[in-house]
Amino acid sequence: MVATTTTTKITTMPDFTHGCYDWTSAPEAAGGNCARLTRNGTLKCYGGMNNLAALTKLSRHQPALEMLLCGWPHDGFNPLKELQKLPRLRSLTIEYSGFTEFKFDFPEMHDLQTINISWTNLSYISSRTFKRVHPLKILDLRWNQLIQLDGPLLLPRNFEQLYLAGNPWNCTRNFKWILLQPEKGRLVVDRDELICTDRKYKERQMLLVMHYKLELKTQCQSHEDLRNCTCLMHHILPKTHIPLYTVNCSHLQFHRLPAFLPENTTTLAINDNMISDINPLRDNPHYRHVVDIQLENNRVSNVDDLEDTYWLQNFRLLNLRGNNLRKLHVYALDNALNDNENANLLLLSRNPWHCTCKFGSRLRELLTKYKDIVRDAWNVSCTYMQEDEQRLAKVLTLSRQDMCNVSVDSGPLIHPIDWLNAVLASLILLILGKLAFDYYHYKYYGRVPWIVMKMP
Repeated sequence: MVATTTTTKITTMPDFTHGCYDWTSAPEAAGGNCARLTRNGTLKCYGGMNNLAALTKLSRHQPALEMLLCGWPHDGFNPLKELQKLPRLRSLTIEYSGFTEFKFDFPEMHDLQTINISWTNLSYISSRTFKRVHPLKILDLRWNQLIQLDGPLLLPRNFEQLYLAGNPWNCTRNFKWILLQPEKGRLVVDRDELICTDRKYKERQMLLVMHYKLELKTQCQSHEDLRNCTCLMHHILPKTHIPLYTVNCSHLQFHRLPAFLPENTTTLAINDNMISDINPLRDNPHYRHVVDIQLENNRVSNVDDLEDTYWLQNFRLLNLRGNNLRKLHVYALDNALNDNENANLLLLSRNPWHCTCKFGSRLRELLTKYKDIVRDAWNVSCTYMQEDEQRLAKVLTLSRQDMCNVSVDSGPLIHPIDWLNAVLASLILLILGKLAFDYYHYKYYGRVPWIVMKMP
């Protein structure tokens, strides 16, 4: 038997020596012209293609096969117009140009296998830009100003290599197709080199960001509690590359906190629901990393169960505006805020606080002490009784006399304990006076107190 072997022809990029480096020094650059064709059919143009028609007439029997275009002078490049004189072109390279877009999609080119567009201001391409270039095998779009792709590019069936590195990619846009569509993602040869430049994911690998986004989406959709919630990745820690997630379940008629949260969730927004029980913050391990929680406009009436818990001692933001809070353990909250270096924001207004003499005074002291954290302190109001009439006022404007129902006109109120102290002080003075009197008479007259003479 005779063994047969098959060989696969690998398409390679054309090797233009020095490329467009220092192209402005070429003699043709001053007029925006092209140099004469080389023997191997290479056409080099500098700053334009003004003499292309004349050159193609002179070289009618030797069509251009490869083209290097340096310094295209216009804002847009129209491949439909500029390439019609080059029907046999196999390779197109455009470098060091200021154009930002293609005016039209590329026309049908029956021999064009390689397109290299690098070091330009190209910032947008449609997914259909190269669809009609059926022989295309290699597309190099490195070192341009591309921020996003509308989706995977529509490329021929036999396409081989796509290069995208060196562009300022915005990873807040949808690039998940690189992982979701493996047959498309594998075509991006340098996918491991794609780096995000947007503010949120700056200097992170695009593949890592997309992996975390897909993982978060899977976790949220797999749990019944979170299917209608919005799950977002808001940050990736620089050194450890750990993702941090935000879950938003606001306006969804929740009666309780979700029993499950994705790992590394640090922020939960669950405003405008009907939640009354916040015990999961105390004993549900899924909430251990949650440092920001928005509970505005719910039905929470008791937060005392969080006393001495890990969560209360480590939270960063707690929004309890618009709930049903009337009282809380002020000393416990005071201790937690005093020991918690992470505490940044606590909102307590729009609750039906009721200021008794003792609680109102302590609440006012707490709001005064932590104004930088309780930033709505001046909007915290409470009801209090004065002369058998219930009133509403801002806590920080109330005095002790207001909350303790003391009339200023009637003078200072003497507490019963003060009366008792006064009586005891008087008795002590009386006893000391009697002792001094008896001592004086015994010393000078030798008489002892009558009670001593009566003692057996």
